[in-house]
Amino acid sequence: MLTPLLMLTLSCPALLGVAHADEGMWLPEQLPEQAQRLDELGLEIPVEQLADPLGEPLGAIVSLGFCSASFVSPQGLILTNHHCVEGYLQMNSSADADRSRDGYLAGSQAEELPAGPSARLTVVEAMTDVTDQILARVGKRTSDRQRQARIEAAKKALVATCEEPAGRRCRVAGYYGGASYRLIQARELRDLRIVYAPPQSIGSYGAEIDNWMWPRHSGDFAMLRAYVGPDGDAADYAKNNVPYRPPHYLSLDPSGAQDGELAMVAGFPGHTNRYAMASALRFSRDTAYPWSIDRADEVLAMLADESAKDPEAAARLAAPIGWIGNGRKYRQGMLDNFEASDVVERVEAREQAFRDWVAADKKRQRSVAPVLDELDALATDRRATWKTDDLFYRLVRYTDLLRVATTALRLADEGQKPDADREPGFQERDRDRIAARFASLERSLWLPLDRRTLTRTLTLIEDLPADQGITPVDEFLADHGGVDGAVAALFADTSLADTDTRLGLLEQDPATLRASANPWLQFAASLESWQAPRRARDKARAGASLRLMPRYMEALIQARSRPVYPDANGSLRVTFGQVQGYSPRDGVWNLPHTTVAGVVAKASDAPFDAPPRLLKAAADAPDSRWADPELHDVPVDFLTTLDTTGGNSGSATLNAKGQLIGLIFDGNYEAMSADWLFDPALTRSIHVDIRYLLWMLEDVEHADWLVEELGQAPR
Repeated sequence: MLTPLLMLTLSCPALLGVAHADEGMWLPEQLPEQAQRLDELGLEIPVEQLADPLGEPLGAIVSLGFCSASFVSPQGLILTNHHCVEGYLQMNSSADADRSRDGYLAGSQAEELPAGPSARLTVVEAMTDVTDQILARVGKRTSDRQRQARIEAAKKALVATCEEPAGRRCRVAGYYGGASYRLIQARELRDLRIVYAPPQSIGSYGAEIDNWMWPRHSGDFAMLRAYVGPDGDAADYAKNNVPYRPPHYLSLDPSGAQDGELAMVAGFPGHTNRYAMASALRFSRDTAYPWSIDRADEVLAMLADESAKDPEAAARLAAPIGWIGNGRKYRQGMLDNFEASDVVERVEAREQAFRDWVAADKKRQRSVAPVLDELDALATDRRATWKTDDLFYRLVRYTDLLRVATTALRLADEGQKPDADREPGFQERDRDRIAARFASLERSLWLPLDRRTLTRTLTLIEDLPADQGITPVDEFLADHGGVDGAVAALFADTSLADTDTRLGLLEQDPATLRASANPWLQFAASLESWQAPRRARDKARAGASLRLMPRYMEALIQARSRPVYPDANGSLRVTFGQVQGYSPRDGVWNLPHTTVAGVVAKASDAPFDAPPRLLKAAADAPDSRWADPELHDVPVDFLTTLDTTGGNSGSATLNAKGQLIGLIFDGNYEAMSADWLFDPALTRSIHVDIRYLLWMLEDVEHADWLVEELGQAPR
């Protein structure tokens, strides 16, 4: 629970700006505080029902780990975005059957395809406030390093107890900078299967040209099914597994999204920076975002080149092209937003007003001003090593063979400790997930790309100033006559490209791995010797943040006059608003709906190569039972005023009755800086209308069995 000060809603001036009417990624338990606004918007179910994370409708909301999803039938049928299943499609793709490009439709449950060994679905079973347990051993005199260690130990102890029954996956989530904590208990399902994913030319219609843009005509939907063992317990994929029967599932409203109506999104948004200091925004604008864009451009060029050379590469690399391209456009949109708007100036003014509020009271000066000074110093310290840290991460994360070697070595090293003392991510609970990732590489590894990305990253590290270099990399380059020689030495042995060899690493002890003649393991060992002390530095920094941020957030909340939602952190949230268009510039009003007619109007060469079967069915779309009587056509996408971010992809969009009317999949380009500052006039979320899915299933794909499973009467 929050400290008493954090629970206050004071009436002092809202120096940081209050939450706008539709701003906020609210914890379910906070929704009763928003009852008046929800009533104004037309909520038809009790707000207490909406606030229950285990009841109707929130009990049907689930997570894929990187995207949100929802159960939509008693037979474990799941709806999410097409772009959320690209990795699963890639696992089932090859040059002969490119399902990343062509999509997949099962004719029955027997034809549903396994999503792959790393696919996971978590179903929340309980959310418990554990603040007192987490902070019990943390006091005013606790050092920063001790603080981080004690909080981490308390989290691991709670998770270990929570996960004692097999099939559970638990986590402790922190809120308000570490002032509050909740234990989230979830059931983890490991057998997911692909039921329906449209071709890329529907699911990603317009690709990067239309990405983050309006008007939009993307059928960004897909259907999965969760399976369990015959005994009802979670199980790995097996032919005799049976569909999971969820305790809750959403009903569909086949009338879809109506202009002006209440719309809500329930899902698991990943990360926002709403309470960050202005210096963090300026650093991102001036340094981090431009750097990330340059790196993305390099990788995307390599991906495109490799894909053009070989159909097998195209099938294996479709997913990273999508997510890297999306991230690149996101950052460019941020920069464009910063230049075209006053976002930066408004954040700076908001912070200055807060600092003035602190300075206006002697008690606040004594308690808060030192916190601000320390946070500034901590940020400066982190930024002093940011490029070295980033390049090290890219080196061990984006070269698949090196990632295998470093992960295996870390797991072996941590395995020498009692499980409770191991680093998060390398405990026994993580072993199966690591093995699943190693196995999944069989369908995504492309050695020519691995070689090119390694070459580029080593070149960038070689160019670092001498006092910022990565010593083992510098030594490795010197020993092999430079980047080309170093890369050649590593790729002289590609045995880690073999799945059995990769999995075999997980059974070896640290001494055996370090004694190996494999060059990747030798390189990984030298990197580990350099990185280990830097982890201790990072933990001390994290401990300082855990000491300072709760006090900072206490002051921010005291300076506001309304309830404050915590920054997104991957836990369940609800956001609400209306179906509504917007004006991106003078003299222009964007309507809130697009239709099948717009798909046809855009149809041309890729990425607007709508399939012939869709174009043929489009002629009769106005007469379809899924057509909107006001639009005289089948709706495709729609806009809302909702406050969402990455991780919300695939989230169910609900109406006033808690019924499913669509899926969120994007935001608008003019307001991509909303992760920093919400602008009610411009910030919009983009959703695919449930009627487009129903029309596709019935009139284009002729999958009547799925239409009926979604609760719609046969035609």
